[in-house]
Amino acid sequence: MLTDSELRHALQHTLEGLVGQPQPLDDIWSKQSHIWQELGWQKSQLSLWLSCQKTVQKEPNTGAFLIQATEKDKADNSSQNLGDILLDLVIEFNRPLPVKLALSKLPSHIVATEGMLKSAVQEHPKLTMMGPLIKIA
Repeated sequence: MLTDSELRHALQHTLEGLVGQPQPLDDIWSKQSHIWQELGWQKSQLSLWLSCQKTVQKEPNTGAFLIQATEKDKADNSSQNLGDILLDLVIEFNRPLPVKLALSKLPSHIVATEGMLKSAVQEHPKLTMMGPLIKIA
């Protein structure tokens, strides 16, 4: 059984594989079949998840999935980790933030669970948990 972190990494890796090069659903499915089995997903659920990602586009002619790479996207992905994103959210809201709310406010390219958020807070030097709230340390 894979951990939350391993699943998140695999989903992120799937999205990264779509940057700049379109891939048909069958290829995405076969490359990471063990992940979809672990999640209990069928191919239609993978298609739905990809379609729900704001950065993913589906080519009308081929049906292949693609992420158009822009310089801003590359900079955003490489310069911020989950802890930094959570710090930005707490600063933006100007108050301690419930974990559930933080989870719903993450950028679309971030795939995470509540447990992953809590771990990121514990590892970040400027953040701390106060009950169910994320706050600046």
